[in-house]
Amino acid sequence: MFAQQNDGKRIKKTNAKDSPSIESCIAEKASPLRRIPTQARSKAKYDAIIATAKELIGERGNDAVSMREIAKQAEVPISSIYQYFPDKNAILEAIMQDHFDLIRTFIKGFVDSCHSQQDLKNGIEAGIDLFYSSFKKDPALASLWAGLQANSELKALDAEDSHINAEIITHRIMAMSSKHSHDEIYQAALLLLHTSGMTVRLALDMPDENAKKFLNEFIQLALLRLNDLM
Repeated sequence: MFAQQNDGKRIKKTNAKDSPSIESCIAEKASPLRRIPTQARSKAKYDAIIATAKELIGERGNDAVSMREIAKQAEVPISSIYQYFPDKNAILEAIMQDHFDLIRTFIKGFVDSCHSQQDLKNGIEAGIDLFYSSFKKDPALASLWAGLQANSELKALDAEDSHINAEIITHRIMAMSSKHSHDEIYQAALLLLHTSGMTVRLALDMPDENAKKFLNEFIQLALLRLNDLM
């Protein structure tokens, strides 16, 4: 676990020029949409498609749901779906992008306010709690995530997202301490991000009390590694 900084002393920061900017860590990802809805009617139709697909795929899995079925359930012509999405993979990607954006927003907010080891500890605990609670509140996410991982193309997009998040975290740690190289910190951050996802999904199948203990054990392991990097 991180050593407590009871004296309130902040960690010495390295010069900004010693590490890349946050902006350079974030790559622009191409939208899966063929067309971006702008008018109110188009947005309502798009939202209906997304909501219906999320419900059906969440209940039965990605492979068991067809584009025609999504159109019928959403009460829109199938041609309307193809106006926005070239295929079902694009629908699943758009659904999961909302989840990715939630995690990315948290990480960016976390690194912007992280100045000490205690801040880092608090951020890890809050991040795991956010990840776990988002799955608990929306059980369909587990099926959607499984569909994402079962598809090689979408799995690569998920991996790309993890790489970007790892770079953002690495940038912040490098600004706080120059004890280790960029590559060493980046590899550790990427591993922690990846294993946090697997840990949370495993915890979802446990009773709440056991899940809390299990997640806390992961947090302690993560803190031990990050403490070594500082």
